[in-house]
Amino acid sequence: MSFSVNTNTNALAALETLNLTQQALTRTQNEVSTGLKVSGAQDDASTFAIAQGQRGDIAGFQAISSSLALGGAAINVALQGATTISNTLIALQGKIVQAQDPTQDHTAIQNDIKSFIAQIDSTALAAQFNGVNLISSTSVSESILSSLNRVGTTVTAASLTVNAQHLDTGSLGIAGLNVAAGTATLNQTGTTQAANNDTFAVTVAGVTTTFEFVTTNTVSLTKAGDIAVLTGATLAGTIANLNTALNGHGFTTAFDGNGNDVISAGAGSVTAAAFTGTVTASFGAATISTAASTTALATVEGAINIVKTALSQLGTASNQIQTQSNFVKSLTDALTGGVGTLVDADLAAESAQLQSLQTKQQLGIQALSIANQGPGAVLSLFR
Repeated sequence: MSFSVNTNTNALAALETLNLTQQALTRTQNEVSTGLKVSGAQDDASTFAIAQGQRGDIAGFQAISSSLALGGAAINVALQGATTISNTLIALQGKIVQAQDPTQDHTAIQNDIKSFIAQIDSTALAAQFNGVNLISSTSVSESILSSLNRVGTTVTAASLTVNAQHLDTGSLGIAGLNVAAGTATLNQTGTTQAANNDTFAVTVAGVTTTFEFVTTNTVSLTKAGDIAVLTGATLAGTIANLNTALNGHGFTTAFDGNGNDVISAGAGSVTAAAFTGTVTASFGAATISTAASTTALATVEGAINIVKTALSQLGTASNQIQTQSNFVKSLTDALTGGVGTLVDADLAAESAQLQSLQTKQQLGIQALSIANQGPGAVLSLFR
């Protein structure tokens, strides 16, 4: 056995052991303070990479949950609006049935009908959430972010489409309901377009108003008192232009449940209506209805059926959104649990390990202290 003051192997060995203990103690203290056994790539590169990927998916699904919540709220508002419109239509149907009695005050009933129609349009416009309206005349289908689909390293977003339901009175075909005066129903049977100087004449209270079709504004009218109507690109466009002209001259127009144009006038009953010229090939004889006709009753019934279908579709969409929302929440919880299994520290085990390492640290310091005293013993040899 040799003694050296230059190299203290015992101290070096004790110091190496103490350093290893200190490294383990630092790692354990980090796990205890963060609660993670893998807090960075330096701890376990592959596990950390997997955990980061899953954390990205979790963040994505949390955003999807928000999207589903907003979409669900918009659908529920639309459902409430559609339900209100359905109830209003039922009340409107009662008024139409009441008007079948010729002894009733049809003018008073018509005022009630106008009030119901205005209420339906008001409801359709107001049923919006965060700027999304699914039941107004201008509504469009909405895509709601619903899921993330991962195939290997490729991630794509998936959406649910909620179809718009147009429940305004124009779309329902009830905007022009009138039980206080007769109406004319134009029965379209073909698609032959109107030619120059074809006419449409409508008579109310003995006064006939004539609308004359022209392909351009430069075409001369056959009669000075006629009202010019530009033809459209299609017959449907021409009829739309005719309706605009009618609406501007004291008439009210609306399409019924069969797609036929219904014309009424505030000045009294429509007693006659007819086309002349080429366009007559596209229309059968105009049906002139009396006050509170069965046509109005059938029109309201058609509107009620449209709203019933809308309620069914919106209800299905609401249930689908709720189901998907529940699934996304469960999936997010499962992913969070999976990440925890990969990176979370077992704090009970780490607590025991911490106490063990702290004891080893103290012993290591004691051993190093003893080893450092060794070279001092050499001095006794020189006394």
